[in-house]
Amino acid sequence: MKKLRKTAAASADPDAAAPTALSAAQGSSWTHGRSLAQRAVTGLLYVGIACGVLALGMQLLPPPAKPAAAVLTADGGLTVVQQQAGAYATGFVGAWLSATRQQPGTLLDYIDESSTSMLSESPWDYRDLGIVSIDPVDETGVVSVVVAANIEEYDMTSDKGLTFWPRRYFSVPVRIADAGLAVVALPTPLAAPVRDATNVQLSYTKTVSPNRSARTTVEAFLAAYLAGSGDITRVISPGSTISAVLPAPYQELKVTDIRSDREASDTPAGGDVVHVFATADVTSASGQRLTTTYALTLTARDGRWETTTVDLAPQESSTGATSTTKSTPTPTPSR
Repeated sequence: MKKLRKTAAASADPDAAAPTALSAAQGSSWTHGRSLAQRAVTGLLYVGIACGVLALGMQLLPPPAKPAAAVLTADGGLTVVQQQAGAYATGFVGAWLSATRQQPGTLLDYIDESSTSMLSESPWDYRDLGIVSIDPVDETGVVSVVVAANIEEYDMTSDKGLTFWPRRYFSVPVRIADAGLAVVALPTPLAAPVRDATNVQLSYTKTVSPNRSARTTVEAFLAAYLAGSGDITRVISPGSTISAVLPAPYQELKVTDIRSDREASDTPAGGDVVHVFATADVTSASGQRLTTTYALTLTARDGRWETTTVDLAPQESSTGATSTTKSTPTPTPSR
């Protein structure tokens, strides 16, 4: 059974997730941080003796201006190394689940062999390993990474010994230091995120009937976008970077419902904007079916509607104004 699948955020393969370029930093007594620290102290002692005279002479010179430290950051406010800690924790959880007492495997890349006596005689089968969240812990240099995976377990309510694959969540503290990354503790099982039971109220209150021009635009756009039917450049706004999904994942597409946040005129003035929420049934070449939804922004030009953006999320009625919805263009070559 294949135990691991790649996620969009990072590779969850425990054989590849422990980066060789990042040595383990200080951690608990069962991590590799302590042995590295001892070697580092010895090396620094010799370097310090050799540089003593030079350092004394440098005190007579005016100190140079110290440049500000450059910290690479990424979307969401996390530094690059904090995001690397997320991938590191994901690899650790995968190695922890798949390790056995006789074959600890890549778990030894994260913890000392003395800790493997706690391991199971057989591995845990898992799939769909991925990062849920990465949260820095104050100013400690530690990030708390939550990792989730579907794990095969026996159904205790079944008399037939059936198994199922519930989604399980684990918290992993990872210390970030100049020497590299180190796990501070073993994975901690957590409860799943709580679902908000309140009903979501969207702001799309107007029905766009089949004979309206806005609906024709949406149908043509989705057909080109998802099913490779037609030229998508004919139904998107000039300058839009939306491109069709390639290769087309679906053979057939049928739009079943479209709603808008205001009336979409059949003769709109140039620059008019309307937000729509479309529901469509899609069918693959093998006959598999799904129902999907799209939040889109349409802009009028030369008396017709064109698709400008695929919105990041549909508009909720409680958010108020409808013209400030954030949207994103589809990455090229496919979304």
